[in-house]
Amino acid sequence: MNSFISWRHSQLYRYFVLTVIIALIVFLKQFMSLLLLTIIFSYLAINAGKRVSAVLKTSRAISIALVYILVITLIVLAINHGTTTVMHQVKSMMALATDTSWDTNGFLKEVYKNMHHYTTTLNTDQLISKGISHLNQVGHVLYELVLALLFSFIFSMTYPQLRSWSLHFLHSPYHKFFGEFYIIIHRFIIILGRLFEVQLMICVINTAVMVAVLAFLQFPYLLGFAILIFILGLIPVFGVIISLVPLTITAFIIGNWHTVLIILVAVACVHFLESYFLHPHFMSQRTHMPILVILLNLIIMEKLFGVWGLVVGLPILTFLLDFFRIQKFKNQ
Repeated sequence: MNSFISWRHSQLYRYFVLTVIIALIVFLKQFMSLLLLTIIFSYLAINAGKRVSAVLKTSRAISIALVYILVITLIVLAINHGTTTVMHQVKSMMALATDTSWDTNGFLKEVYKNMHHYTTTLNTDQLISKGISHLNQVGHVLYELVLALLFSFIFSMTYPQLRSWSLHFLHSPYHKFFGEFYIIIHRFIIILGRLFEVQLMICVINTAVMVAVLAFLQFPYLLGFAILIFILGLIPVFGVIISLVPLTITAFIIGNWHTVLIILVAVACVHFLESYFLHPHFMSQRTHMPILVILLNLIIMEKLFGVWGLVVGLPILTFLLDFFRIQKFKNQ
């Protein structure tokens, strides 16, 4: 009887600690994007550093430094090619807008007339205000990405010292609270990292398929589009759909409606492959959940938390099932 009471008390205490963590997350919700990005980058960097260290037989610090040098190099190349691709898109759209074929093609002429009617009704001040607002949002996202990359580098390089210092909390008078706090946070980070690795694998497959299609259609700036597709592919399911906008514009510029149709079919196939096979199948293998549950989780979490819901929705569900001992997450 006493053992049951003790077990019940420990369970209630763990629920109390979880409630404190949730309240802390709500209180710090404006920093959640930065915190989640830092956690994901740190997890990937530490694991990649271990693999590099095993292959090159270098120290832990040098291995992590090499990982970040490679990542920063790829980011610089991505910005360079991405900027070139965007400039090409803008110039091509301007050339298309002033093309004389608008007057000869009946369908295009009707589209142009509708667009001209729409642009004449726009409020210029409102348009500029919205443009500045969107630029501020983009700037904020880039700022958080840079900070997260910096924080994750510092965390990865100083992880042994941080871990040693954190032991002071486990030997304090509140060791029970901090012990439960550590177990819960550590378990969620492991689940988040493992599932994000699966998303990276799916993203690589999607990018390879789309790049093959673009190469067949002789798309310009293939590397720039490959980087764009890969980055958007990190957003489960919906990233593929977002990439449709620049791809269809470029397809129309370099070809005709047949080229656009091929792109639409290719994106639809990749979207179908990811949504109904790759993502549910690989995630189901990792989480051991039915595919229907995973799809419903993606839909619900996207409605509740937007894009971040797609990224952390499944890790949250997996963690809760593991926490309440409904279904244990196997850390393969």
